[in-house]
Amino acid sequence: MDTSNLNSVNSTSVQTMLKQGWSALKNNQINDAIRISQSLNQQHPDHSEAWYYTAQVALALQNNIAAEQALKNACKLAPKNRTVQIILANFYFSKNDFQQAKKLAFSLDDKVLKAAEHNQLAFLFSKLNLTEESINQYRMAIALDGKNNDHYYSLAAVLRHAGELISAEENLNKAIELNPLDIDSHALKVDLKKQTHDQHSIDSLITLLDEDLAPKDKVQVYFALAKSYEDLADYEKSYANVEQGNNLRRKHLNYAIETDQQTMTKISQIFNQAWWQKDTIESADKKEHVLTPIFVLGMPRTGSTLTDRIFTASDDVFSGGELNDFAQLLTEQVNQLQASSKQEKTSFIEAASQIDFKQLGQTYLSTVKARFSEVDLGDSIDFFTDKLPFNYLYLGLIKKALPNAKIIHITRHPMDTCYAIYKTLFQQAYPFSYDLKELGQYFIQYQKLMNHWSSLSNMDIHQVSYEKLVSSPIETGRAIYQFCGLEWQDKFVEVKNHQGVVNTASASQVRQEIHQNSVQKWRQYEQQLAPLKAQLQQVGICCD
Repeated sequence: MDTSNLNSVNSTSVQTMLKQGWSALKNNQINDAIRISQSLNQQHPDHSEAWYYTAQVALALQNNIAAEQALKNACKLAPKNRTVQIILANFYFSKNDFQQAKKLAFSLDDKVLKAAEHNQLAFLFSKLNLTEESINQYRMAIALDGKNNDHYYSLAAVLRHAGELISAEENLNKAIELNPLDIDSHALKVDLKKQTHDQHSIDSLITLLDEDLAPKDKVQVYFALAKSYEDLADYEKSYANVEQGNNLRRKHLNYAIETDQQTMTKISQIFNQAWWQKDTIESADKKEHVLTPIFVLGMPRTGSTLTDRIFTASDDVFSGGELNDFAQLLTEQVNQLQASSKQEKTSFIEAASQIDFKQLGQTYLSTVKARFSEVDLGDSIDFFTDKLPFNYLYLGLIKKALPNAKIIHITRHPMDTCYAIYKTLFQQAYPFSYDLKELGQYFIQYQKLMNHWSSLSNMDIHQVSYEKLVSSPIETGRAIYQFCGLEWQDKFVEVKNHQGVVNTASASQVRQEIHQNSVQKWRQYEQQLAPLKAQLQQVGICCD
């Protein structure tokens, strides 16, 4: 019997159903998407793409068990489809199953892949903090597809985090050569080093503004110009460009500062002294061998990365970078408690006060150990840093869950803090940062919340002034180490010589010697920032 026509009909039927299914999923027609998924799996149980579609439907429904099984089915039916295998590895990563994510990623490391698959695998390795493997995969992508500027940009981004700035610039130049409108590469190139009168990108950036750029690309150009002009001490032009960039970015954001203000006020009300004294978890004995997290927190752009570099100069401390694990695990516990992931922020905060904090602390430590399994945290190294700035929102909860945790709060002159944030283009975080009035409002609320945390009995927060850190790094560093019970050496302040990956906006700057060039930098813009200064002073914040 000739089955070729029948197979052709079946294939056409599958593709038609998939087209309808993807359309339903895209338009949030979830019931239709479910119906199509069920029909596909019943009628075409041996079709890999159908199972991949089912996995996406399951993810939309937040059914992780069904999503994992569907992805496994897709991989089993198409064992040479490396893209689906990489997607499964990313799924494991998103669920903090780092062991499975690494196992699957390494299983693909020596397989024959397409250039795009090497790129995808490289990105996964970078998320897994496996920088060397990530760099190797990007280079293999380039070897197969040397005309694709995206590969060069992605490689440059990882090289920058690894401190290989010269090689990063070479790859950015290649990306721009292949695609003169590669805005990401233009912007990153400016960020790599200080611009000089003899060597800068201002002319090419100005030319880019004449192109028909998408708003997000135009924003990047404005911020790159602002940084370039500031490097050249042309502060008037620098501010003009950063203001244009911020205004354009804010225009396309759906954000209300009032929500954040109300959230932080609610946090202060719920997590009060009565809550703090209830069901306290005892700290481990100082002589007991215990893994100890060091939380370096505060507003962004205040010196947390520099502090982290001074910490991890010691062999006794591992840099975890900016981890979102505590917030994610807290959210998971609250969702289990309320059996819903769509509750209002106020009810979320109230529920968060009722969770099992001992379990949260234990899960956090085990998650971090799994994330960095190659480091042997808790065995050869007893301390690690978590420098996500916004952990300050959860400070009381952190100490409740992890009584042995060390809290380092980095502060900086209010005006320098706010302007450093205002002139930085963040990826997805900090939506308050693109309007000076909202930035001021947020800073005021942040100070109120930190004052609240500090008022709780025996909170034990070590305050570090950025200005003192850069003017007296040895004295300040020694005090930080003493607070954490660590042994200090003066050589730890030689951060320029430190190896290691830095995955923050300060990745280029921290490769320099400690300097005071950024202290009082806001005064170059004192006239433009006068409304912000008045706003802060009105509530008693000293800005002299």
